[in-house]
Amino acid sequence: MPFTLNPWQLLGVTLASALFWMQYVDLKDRRKPEPRGRLLMAFVLGIVACGLAVLVYMALDELGVPSVKMGELRWNAFFCFVIVGPVEEGMKALVAYLIVFRWREFDEPIDGFVYAAAIALGFASMENFYNLPDLDWLGQLARTVALPLTHMLFAAIWGFGAAHARLAVPPGRRRLGWQIGTVALGMAAHGLYDYVIFAFQATIITSGMALVLWAFVIWRAHQCVKQAG
Repeated sequence: MPFTLNPWQLLGVTLASALFWMQYVDLKDRRKPEPRGRLLMAFVLGIVACGLAVLVYMALDELGVPSVKMGELRWNAFFCFVIVGPVEEGMKALVAYLIVFRWREFDEPIDGFVYAAAIALGFASMENFYNLPDLDWLGQLARTVALPLTHMLFAAIWGFGAAHARLAVPPGRRRLGWQIGTVALGMAAHGLYDYVIFAFQATIITSGMALVLWAFVIWRAHQCVKQAG
């Protein structure tokens, strides 16, 4: 029987990974760092968002909706683009727009990314703790490092979009378009990433996608800091 981490070890490495990535995000916001209490609240709301997503998946199971089917490209595409991407990014964006993006501390272009990342890290931490017991310890450690980053990158798309809409676009259809459009783009990116993995097991391609998104995040974060300065 392969060695696996026990629940306390899993909790420790999961929180350590979240703390590492949150520190990375926080370094992008050097000019006016967000209150630690707010970041913690956003992280907890990400856990709540994951719980809501789990409830949706449970409801779909009860309705008889199948999960991923190896070798069935059409169903996998439907499952990833219509279910996984919209459910997971949708729940993260839901708590962001209902609660987090209403905070008065959300007042800089970079803040959309920072708070979206905190929510995504909470979501990924909960998802990891829920799914990791089924993997061996190498798989557990690899997923603990990689999953928070990918969730953070998808959330960055609509996080940056929310900040731009709120701080640079007058109220109206154009602002709404930025908000809805970037959330939809985050959903599509998430769906595409999972589809490539589930349908083709093409981890090299998904790694390339993650690197491209990461480069975008670094560039956009730099632009946001320059705008604020």
